Amino acid sequence: MKVLLLSSSKADQLKIKTERFQRFISALGCGDIEGSFHFFNTREQLKHILHTERPDLVFCVDYYFQVESYQRENIHQALEDLQVPYVGSAPDVLELVLAKSELKKKWMLHQVSTPPYFVIRQSGSQTLGLENLSEAHDYPYILKPDREGNSRGLDENSVVFDRRALESKLEELLAIYGEVLIEKYLGIYPDVQEYTVAMIGSSGNWLLMPARVTLKQEHKFRMITTQDKDGHLTRAVPVTDKDMLERLIAESEKAFEVSGVRDYSRCDLILADGNLFFIEINGLPMIPDKWFEECARGMGLSIDQCINAIILTGLVRNKHEGKIDIQIPSGLQKILPAKIFERLTAV
Repeated sequence: MKVLLLSSSKADQLKIKTERFQRFISALGCGDIEGSFHFFNTREQLKHILHTERPDLVFCVDYYFQVESYQRENIHQALEDLQVPYVGSAPDVLELVLAKSELKKKWMLHQVSTPPYFVIRQSGSQTLGLENLSEAHDYPYILKPDREGNSRGLDENSVVFDRRALESKLEELLAIYGEVLIEKYLGIYPDVQEYTVAMIGSSGNWLLMPARVTLKQEHKFRMITTQDKDGHLTRAVPVTDKDMLERLIAESEKAFEVSGVRDYSRCDLILADGNLFFIEINGLPMIPDKWFEECARGMGLSIDQCINAIILTGLVRNKHEGKIDIQIPSGLQKILPAKIFERLTAV
């Protein structure tokens, strides 16, 4: 079996992603899977790579590739158009979870708890949603880009306690990102704790693996920024308290179910005032990654086993959908614990 790893990356990301891909390919070898990786920037390059490599399955780590200067295309939609089997969520689901406010709207519709919020957007010369400012009285708020991942756009000025600070930060973020999510800030509660839950599998047969996330260096306001993640200033540890573990798994199962994600993803949530609030879902979490690795460790999985489990669930789903017709490599059954292999292969 051959798996192709794909990325559409800027030049400054190539070294980091090459190292990650090499680690990924090494793990695949433990499951008797051949791996290769390529970077591309156009649909023609993508088609050429697919024609040359002829993979059984594709694993792509990015949402988009650039079409023109101001246009981009969903990579998973391109793979759908080319009828190429891949690991991960459907294009429309990836678009949903990338748009924080749209996911929160769906969560609220299905009674999944998430902090109160509103959105303000820049559309040409118009700013849409400004009427919500007059109703914003439940301070403090936290402001973040609506369609960005990895905590981009967050800093200590993102938490605001009055109208003046809100408008100042809003103006800054609108100029850069165009869409801003303004959400009730939960870091003021004395019992606040942050969690992340990694998911591998599909509805009914998935592994849900919670970990608690803490900062090695505290901030003025409780939040995790891109700099914290890139600088390895966070710590994730598996949840060992049985009651909390069961609660996190039960409530996150519904959050994942409502979102429609499949194969693998990771959600972030906060405990505040005794309640769990879901913040967002990362539809394409970095693999390998320390947070995902620590979540998996709580399930007794190594990072090599975790990577092979993700590929297994994508293979099983595509076989069930009739998009691929190959046998499951025997190495996958050897490397994974029997109970996990059985769960991920059940249809």
